[in-house]
Amino acid sequence: MKKEKPDKQNHHEQEDNQDESGEKAQNEEQPMVALTFDEYEALEKSIESLKSESEDHKDQWLRSVADFDNYKKRVLRDSARTHQDAMTSVLKVFLQVADDIERALSHKPEIQEVEGWVAGIELIYQKLTNLMNNQGVERMDVHPGDEFDPNFHEAITQEEHPDYGDGQIIEVVQPGYRISERIIRPAMVRVAR
Repeated sequence: MKKEKPDKQNHHEQEDNQDESGEKAQNEEQPMVALTFDEYEALEKSIESLKSESEDHKDQWLRSVADFDNYKKRVLRDSARTHQDAMTSVLKVFLQVADDIERALSHKPEIQEVEGWVAGIELIYQKLTNLMNNQGVERMDVHPGDEFDPNFHEAITQEEHPDYGDGQIIEVVQPGYRISERIIRPAMVRVAR
């Protein structure tokens, strides 16, 4: 049995028929309607009004998305600040203990019988400072001769001093600490005038 090749003319006629039937289907779906000029104008105004309304809705949606994004950022920032506030309150207690241990170690006895005891206290102090460092607490780097800055230092006295000029720190009485850029406790200093 031989298969017959469809001749090209029949093939083109089928395509033309399909095109015509497709056009007929479109024409049947969208019949032509006669409009008056006033009706046409009213439809144009309606389309413009709907476009404007659509743009307004889009603008409101974009603003809502931006507001929500800002809200999320604010919540995260507030949460971080609340966490930092809680940490600061707890860490201030440890800073007092660290200060006391540091003062005690600065006056350690030179007797050999207590060397082991002093070494143990030094290890406890080191452990305490490491724990605070792990929580992001940094001791502020303040030295005699530095310029006084009320953002970082608290002056407990102002006095004349032959070795220091006006506004220079004479002595750091109590070290200052911070977490990131936030001051937990300013350094207490004596300042020259």
